[in-house]
Formats: sequence, C-alpha cells, structure tokens
Amino acid sequence: MRINDVLLKPIVTEKTIALYNREGVYTFKVALDATKNQIRQALKDTFDVEAGDVRTLVMPGKRRRIARTARFKTTPMFKKAVFKLKKGKLDFYTSE
Repeated sequence: MRINDVLLKPIVTEKTIALYNREGVYTFKVALDATKNQIRQALKDTFDVEAGDVRTLVMPGKRRRIARTARFKTTPMFKKAVFKLKKGKLDFYTSE
C-alpha cells in the first residue's frame, strides 16, 4: 500500500472538534486495510508530525431507506483513526 493511500480525509464534525478542543485528539478516515504503523508513517511523511497513541475502529455501514419505498441499501463501512500527536500541530479544526 502506498503512503498516499493510507490517510483519506480528516473527519470534521462537531464531535471531533469538541474532542480536539478538550483533549487535543485528531480523527481521520483511513483505508480499511491500513495498520496503525502505516498510519503513523503516513502522518510523519505527509504532515511531518509524530503521532503517539493511534486507535482505530471500523465503522459499520448503516441501513438507509430508498425514497419512500420498502427497499433499503447499506452505506459502505469505513475505518477511522483517532490519535494524539507527541509534538506538532495540524490546522484542520481552526475556524479562521
């Protein structure tokens, strides 16, 4: 797996912003087959920061109803990485 394919995008929601403000924790959507070591290396190569504790979780897909019919579809599952930096800072959660 290439380093560019590991980190997909930062997750910016009210909950992740509150988590960042309270504990300094970042949340990213990552590739499903990415390991914790690959995530650490991708952060180091991409943003030149060092991650401490990296926690990952696979979010299951949700069942969604299709426009007032009796049919349903399932959204795809994805993997989420939650980490705190040893030193350095990323500017994803600033409102400026």
